[in-house]
Amino acid sequence: MPIRLRHTFGVAAMLFALTVSGVATSAWAVPRDVTPVGQNETQTYDKLWSLLRLNELLDIMHEEGASMALEADVDLLGHPGGDPWRRRVQAIYDVDRLKSEAETAMKAALDAAHLDALCDFYETDDVQSVVDLEITARRAFLDADVEDRARRAWLSGRILTTHEEAILRFVEVNDLVERNVMGALNSNYAFLRAMTDAHPVADEKLTEQEILFEVWSQEKEIRRDTSEWLFAFLSMAYGPLPQDVLDDYVAFSETEAGHALNQAMFEALDQIYVRLSADLGRAVGELGAQQDL
Repeated sequence: MPIRLRHTFGVAAMLFALTVSGVATSAWAVPRDVTPVGQNETQTYDKLWSLLRLNELLDIMHEEGASMALEADVDLLGHPGGDPWRRRVQAIYDVDRLKSEAETAMKAALDAAHLDALCDFYETDDVQSVVDLEITARRAFLDADVEDRARRAWLSGRILTTHEEAILRFVEVNDLVERNVMGALNSNYAFLRAMTDAHPVADEKLTEQEILFEVWSQEKEIRRDTSEWLFAFLSMAYGPLPQDVLDDYVAFSETEAGHALNQAMFEALDQIYVRLSADLGRAVGELGAQQDL
């Protein structure tokens, strides 16, 4: 399953994270085809959504993103945000909206031809244990101390185990570092662009060149942090797996269906992260300027 790390948005180095695992009980929030073929396809999409446990992922995204944005009000706005900031953040991270957007985007991005193969793979007991470990580790990483310990363990300089070699392969075949880095840069751009457009004082707006400079100046640090986080997270999540289960999991990610899921996940989640970043940037531009005025 593709793993989505975190985006660093804006000049305040705010972080919010997302791992592509999560629980789902809702159906795909898109118009339904009522023909027998359409009904069967919709049911299969719903089954995959449930097997991937994506609603739980979005609950984590909501919890982490909203919490970090609320705590960063002074850094982002230059002053306490109070109730206006709290209301804006809650609206931006509305969990029902997140789930609806994700459901719609995923169905649009994933070719239905791969649904049966994906469901057959993800419904096995071994793969469900992988998904469960991913979710457990992702929620544990909400605790900064847990994340720090996992990072230090990965960076300890010891000789890699066979398990960890498989994790390296998993990151490579799914292009996880590059995809996360580019997603973060796109989100940062959306944040700064929206913040600038929303600011009412013309002399204080960033130029396009300044926005691009700010975004690309973060690339090296984002790449380093992305690599550290991914390997720390995956080594913690997949540590309990038998070697043969991990090897099979990595091998499936190299198949046509595995690549299709990876691509669809990143396309769908990129849309959501760009929207979140732009909405937050817009709120910063408007509310930050109100204090100045």
